[in-house]
Amino acid sequence: MLTLSILMPCYKGEDFIENSIEIVEKEVSLFEKNFELIVIIDGFVDNAYKKAKALEKEYKNLKVIGYEKNKGKGHAIKYGLKYCQGEYVAFLDSDLDYHPKALKWFLKIAKEKEADLVIGNRKDKNSIYKYPLMRKMASLGFNIYVNFLFPELKSHDTQAGIKLIKRKKALESFNYFENQQGIYGFIFDIYLLVLARKLNLKIIQAPCIFEMKSSTIGKGKKFFKTAYKMGKEVWKFKQNFYKGFLNEK
Repeated sequence: MLTLSILMPCYKGEDFIENSIEIVEKEVSLFEKNFELIVIIDGFVDNAYKKAKALEKEYKNLKVIGYEKNKGKGHAIKYGLKYCQGEYVAFLDSDLDYHPKALKWFLKIAKEKEADLVIGNRKDKNSIYKYPLMRKMASLGFNIYVNFLFPELKSHDTQAGIKLIKRKKALESFNYFENQQGIYGFIFDIYLLVLARKLNLKIIQAPCIFEMKSSTIGKGKKFFKTAYKMGKEVWKFKQNFYKGFLNEK
Protein backbone atom coordinates (compact mmCIF):
# COMPACT_ATOMS: atom_id res chain seq x y z
CA MET A 1 0.00 0.00 0.00
CA LEU A 2 1.13 3.53 -0.74
CA THR A 3 1.82 5.79 2.22
CA LEU A 4 0.20 8.94 0.88
CA SER A 5 -2.43 9.91 -1.69
CA ILE A 6 -2.80 13.62 -2.46
CA LEU A 7 -6.16 14.74 -3.82
CA MET A 8 -6.00 18.06 -5.66
CA PRO A 9 -9.36 19.34 -6.99
CA CYS A 10 -9.04 21.85 -9.81
CA TYR A 11 -11.58 24.26 -11.32
CA LYS A 12 -10.62 26.76 -14.03
CA GLY A 13 -6.96 25.99 -13.48
CA GLU A 14 -5.45 26.06 -16.96
CA ASP A 15 -3.16 28.97 -16.02
CA PHE A 16 -1.55 27.26 -13.04
CA ILE A 17 -2.22 23.51 -12.97
CA GLU A 18 1.03 22.48 -14.70
CA ASN A 19 3.12 24.55 -12.30
CA SER A 20 1.15 23.26 -9.30
CA ILE A 21 1.71 19.63 -10.28
CA GLU A 22 5.43 20.21 -10.73
CA ILE A 23 5.74 21.92 -7.32
CA VAL A 24 3.82 19.18 -5.51
CA GLU A 25 5.87 16.44 -7.15
CA LYS A 26 9.13 18.19 -6.27
CA GLU A 27 8.28 19.15 -2.68
CA VAL A 28 6.59 15.92 -1.58
CA SER A 29 9.30 13.70 -3.08
CA LEU A 30 11.77 15.36 -0.70
CA PHE A 31 10.16 13.68 2.31
CA GLU A 32 8.03 10.82 0.92
CA LYS A 33 8.83 8.64 -2.09
CA ASN A 34 5.83 6.36 -1.72
CA PHE A 35 3.02 8.70 -2.79
CA GLU A 36 0.56 9.41 -5.58
CA LEU A 37 -0.91 12.69 -6.79
CA ILE A 38 -4.49 12.60 -8.04
CA VAL A 39 -5.72 15.71 -9.83
CA ILE A 40 -9.49 15.97 -10.19
CA ILE A 41 -10.64 18.38 -12.88
CA ASP A 42 -13.96 19.65 -11.52
CA GLY A 43 -15.59 20.50 -14.83
CA PHE A 44 -14.17 20.57 -18.35
CA VAL A 45 -14.48 24.33 -18.75
CA ASP A 46 -10.94 25.11 -19.98
CA ASN A 47 -7.71 23.36 -20.98
CA ALA A 48 -6.74 22.29 -17.46
CA TYR A 49 -7.52 18.61 -18.08
CA LYS A 50 -5.49 18.49 -21.31
CA LYS A 51 -2.50 20.23 -19.75
CA ALA A 52 -2.51 18.11 -16.58
CA LYS A 53 -3.07 14.85 -18.47
CA ALA A 54 0.00 15.50 -20.61
CA LEU A 55 2.17 15.42 -17.47
CA GLU A 56 1.24 11.81 -16.70
CA LYS A 57 4.01 10.75 -19.07
CA GLU A 58 6.55 12.60 -16.94
CA TYR A 59 5.23 11.67 -13.49
CA LYS A 60 4.32 7.99 -13.19
CA ASN A 61 2.63 8.54 -9.81
CA LEU A 62 0.28 11.18 -11.30
CA LYS A 63 -3.35 10.41 -12.10
CA VAL A 64 -5.54 13.01 -13.80
CA ILE A 65 -9.28 12.39 -13.73
CA GLY A 66 -12.33 14.56 -14.13
CA TYR A 67 -15.87 15.05 -15.41
CA GLU A 68 -17.75 17.46 -17.63
CA LYS A 69 -19.84 19.55 -15.19
CA ASN A 70 -18.52 21.56 -12.25
CA LYS A 71 -19.89 20.01 -9.03
CA GLY A 72 -17.83 21.57 -6.23
CA LYS A 73 -14.87 20.70 -4.04
CA GLY A 74 -16.68 18.13 -1.90
CA HIS A 75 -17.83 16.15 -4.90
CA ALA A 76 -14.36 16.30 -6.46
CA ILE A 77 -12.75 14.89 -3.33
CA LYS A 78 -15.34 12.16 -3.00
CA TYR A 79 -14.81 11.27 -6.67
CA GLY A 80 -11.05 11.19 -6.20
CA LEU A 81 -11.26 8.93 -3.16
CA LYS A 82 -12.33 6.07 -5.41
CA TYR A 83 -8.88 6.14 -7.02
CA CYS A 84 -6.80 6.43 -3.82
CA GLN A 85 -4.43 3.68 -2.70
CA GLY A 86 -2.62 5.46 0.14
CA GLU A 87 -2.91 4.79 3.85
CA TYR A 88 -3.31 8.53 4.33
CA VAL A 89 -5.13 10.96 2.06
CA ALA A 90 -4.27 14.66 1.86
CA PHE A 91 -6.54 17.39 0.49
CA LEU A 92 -4.72 20.23 -1.23
CA ASP A 93 -6.09 23.21 -3.17
CA SER A 94 -4.73 23.21 -6.72
CA ASP A 95 -3.81 26.92 -6.73
CA LEU A 96 -1.36 26.06 -3.92
CA ASP A 97 -2.43 28.85 -1.58
CA TYR A 98 -1.40 26.17 0.91
CA HIS A 99 2.14 25.02 0.26
CA PRO A 100 2.58 21.22 -0.01
CA LYS A 101 5.73 21.39 2.13
CA ALA A 102 3.45 21.40 5.21
CA LEU A 103 2.30 17.86 4.40
CA LYS A 104 5.61 16.65 5.82
CA TRP A 105 4.54 17.96 9.22
CA PHE A 106 1.02 16.60 8.80
CA LEU A 107 2.23 13.10 7.97
CA LYS A 108 4.67 13.09 10.88
CA ILE A 109 1.95 14.20 13.31
CA ALA A 110 -0.50 11.61 11.98
CA LYS A 111 1.99 8.79 12.51
CA GLU A 112 3.52 9.87 15.83
CA LYS A 113 0.27 10.92 17.50
CA GLU A 114 -1.94 8.36 15.77
CA ALA A 115 -4.29 11.07 14.52
CA ASP A 116 -7.24 10.21 12.31
CA LEU A 117 -7.40 13.72 10.89
CA VAL A 118 -4.79 16.49 10.79
CA ILE A 119 -6.09 19.94 9.84
CA GLY A 120 -4.28 23.14 8.96
CA ASN A 121 -4.33 26.02 11.42
CA ARG A 122 -3.25 29.30 9.86
CA LYS A 123 -3.32 30.93 13.29
CA ASP A 124 -0.71 28.59 14.76
CA LYS A 125 2.39 30.47 15.90
CA ASN A 126 4.52 28.33 13.60
CA SER A 127 2.35 28.96 10.54
CA ILE A 128 3.28 31.32 7.72
CA TYR A 129 0.11 33.29 7.04
CA LYS A 130 0.06 35.96 4.28
CA TYR A 131 -3.44 37.32 3.86
CA PRO A 132 -4.90 40.83 3.38
CA LEU A 133 -5.93 42.38 6.71
CA MET A 134 -9.59 42.67 5.69
CA ARG A 135 -9.71 38.99 4.78
CA LYS A 136 -7.97 38.04 8.03
CA MET A 137 -10.63 39.89 10.00
CA ALA A 138 -13.43 38.30 7.97
CA SER A 139 -11.89 34.86 8.44
CA LEU A 140 -11.62 35.41 12.19
CA GLY A 141 -15.23 36.52 12.41
CA PHE A 142 -16.47 33.56 10.38
CA ASN A 143 -14.45 31.16 12.53
CA ILE A 144 -16.02 32.59 15.71
CA TYR A 145 -19.46 32.25 14.13
CA VAL A 146 -18.91 28.59 13.17
CA ASN A 147 -17.51 27.66 16.59
CA PHE A 148 -20.49 29.38 18.24
CA LEU A 149 -22.91 27.25 16.24
CA PHE A 150 -20.80 24.11 16.69
CA PRO A 151 -19.01 24.53 20.07
CA GLU A 152 -17.82 20.93 19.96
CA LEU A 153 -15.43 21.84 17.13
CA LYS A 154 -12.99 23.88 19.22
CA SER A 155 -11.17 24.67 15.99
CA HIS A 156 -8.96 27.72 15.46
CA ASP A 157 -9.35 27.50 11.68
CA THR A 158 -12.50 25.90 10.30
CA GLN A 159 -11.82 26.83 6.67
CA ALA A 160 -8.21 25.71 6.09
CA GLY A 161 -8.04 23.92 2.75
CA ILE A 162 -5.17 21.59 3.67
CA LYS A 163 -5.97 18.38 5.53
CA LEU A 164 -4.69 14.83 5.96
CA ILE A 165 -6.91 11.92 6.96
CA LYS A 166 -6.62 8.15 7.22
CA ARG A 167 -8.15 6.74 4.06
CA LYS A 168 -10.40 4.32 5.95
CA LYS A 169 -11.76 7.20 8.01
CA ALA A 170 -12.29 9.31 4.90
CA LEU A 171 -14.34 6.59 3.24
CA GLU A 172 -16.36 6.09 6.41
CA SER A 173 -17.01 9.82 6.73
CA PHE A 174 -18.15 10.29 3.15
CA ASN A 175 -20.75 7.56 3.59
CA TYR A 176 -22.57 9.97 5.90
CA PHE A 177 -22.56 12.78 3.37
CA GLU A 178 -25.03 11.23 0.93
CA ASN A 179 -28.11 12.89 2.43
CA GLN A 180 -26.50 16.21 3.38
CA GLN A 181 -27.47 19.05 1.07
CA GLY A 182 -24.81 21.71 0.62
CA ILE A 183 -21.88 19.41 1.31
CA TYR A 184 -20.37 20.09 -2.10
CA GLY A 185 -20.38 23.89 -1.73
CA PHE A 186 -18.12 26.41 -0.02
CA ILE A 187 -18.61 24.94 3.46
CA PHE A 188 -17.35 21.45 2.69
CA ASP A 189 -14.54 21.83 5.23
CA ILE A 190 -17.02 22.61 8.00
CA TYR A 191 -19.15 19.59 7.14
CA LEU A 192 -16.08 17.38 7.38
CA LEU A 193 -14.96 18.81 10.73
CA VAL A 194 -18.37 18.55 12.35
CA LEU A 195 -18.82 15.00 11.15
CA ALA A 196 -15.32 14.05 12.30
CA ARG A 197 -16.21 15.23 15.81
CA LYS A 198 -19.46 13.28 15.72
CA LEU A 199 -17.60 10.13 14.66
CA ASN A 200 -15.07 10.69 17.47
CA LEU A 201 -12.10 10.92 15.15
CA LYS A 202 -8.86 12.00 16.76
CA ILE A 203 -8.25 15.47 15.30
CA ILE A 204 -5.02 17.44 15.63
CA GLN A 205 -4.42 20.96 14.35
CA ALA A 206 -1.08 21.67 12.71
CA PRO A 207 0.85 24.68 11.35
CA CYS A 208 0.71 25.34 7.63
CA ILE A 209 2.06 27.72 5.01
CA PHE A 210 -0.58 29.97 3.47
CA GLU A 211 -0.23 32.75 0.94
CA MET A 212 -3.32 33.84 -0.97
CA LYS A 213 -2.65 33.83 -4.71
CA SER A 214 -6.26 33.92 -5.87
CA SER A 215 -9.69 34.11 -4.33
CA THR A 216 -12.18 31.33 -4.98
CA ILE A 217 -14.89 33.30 -3.18
CA GLY A 218 -14.27 36.54 -5.06
CA LYS A 219 -13.29 40.06 -4.14
CA GLY A 220 -15.14 43.25 -3.20
CA LYS A 221 -18.92 42.96 -3.46
CA LYS A 222 -18.68 39.37 -4.67
CA PHE A 223 -16.67 38.44 -1.57
CA PHE A 224 -19.27 39.88 0.82
CA LYS A 225 -22.08 38.28 -1.15
CA THR A 226 -20.36 34.89 -0.99
CA ALA A 227 -19.54 35.34 2.72
CA TYR A 228 -23.22 36.04 3.42
CA LYS A 229 -24.22 32.94 1.45
CA MET A 230 -21.70 30.84 3.40
CA GLY A 231 -23.11 32.13 6.66
CA LYS A 232 -26.62 31.10 5.60
CA GLU A 233 -25.38 27.67 4.51
CA VAL A 234 -23.71 27.09 7.88
CA TRP A 235 -26.90 28.12 9.70
CA LYS A 236 -28.97 25.75 7.55
CA PHE A 237 -26.44 23.02 8.16
CA LYS A 238 -26.79 23.58 11.91
CA GLN A 239 -30.55 23.12 11.66
CA ASN A 240 -30.44 19.94 9.59
CA PHE A 241 -27.25 18.08 10.44
CA TYR A 242 -28.06 16.46 13.76
CA LYS A 243 -31.43 15.24 12.60
CA GLY A 244 -29.87 13.69 9.50
CA PHE A 245 -27.05 12.16 11.50
CA LEU A 246 -29.39 10.52 14.01
CA ASN A 247 -31.58 9.16 11.24
CA GLU A 248 -28.58 7.54 9.55
CA LYS A 249 -27.36 6.07 12.82
